[in-house]
Amino acid sequence: MENHHQNRRGFTRIPFHTEVEVKTGNSIARSKNGFDVSMSGLSLAVDSLDAAAFAPGAPCEIRILLSASAEQVTIEARGVVIRSAPGNLAVEFNELDLDSFQHLRLLILNNTAEPEKAEREFASHWGIKPRRA
Repeated sequence: MENHHQNRRGFTRIPFHTEVEVKTGNSIARSKNGFDVSMSGLSLAVDSLDAAAFAPGAPCEIRILLSASAEQVTIEARGVVIRSAPGNLAVEFNELDLDSFQHLRLLILNNTAEPEKAEREFASHWGIKPRRA
């Protein structure tokens, strides 16, 4: 069952621990704990959540804060809320700039147990979207 669920996702999902911020309108949800991330989106645990602002379908902006030696690296994306519940938020990415795309790609490659599988997934997509036949 797990393989079917992962295949449906399209991209390898990895657990990671850093600060994440999701903003919609004037509301911000933050997680300083772990989260799961893939090239297509993320799921995170949050302490508090404005249920009305983070309703499924709400557009949002995402910031993943990474520390890289002396400089702060930030992955920034635009997306849409796909699931929200007390303490949990899931977002699908629909736009990443080139630098953020490359940082996210490297984050996944460097933290997955199966980098070859992740490379095959990258090759089967145009950026963050599947190739159409």
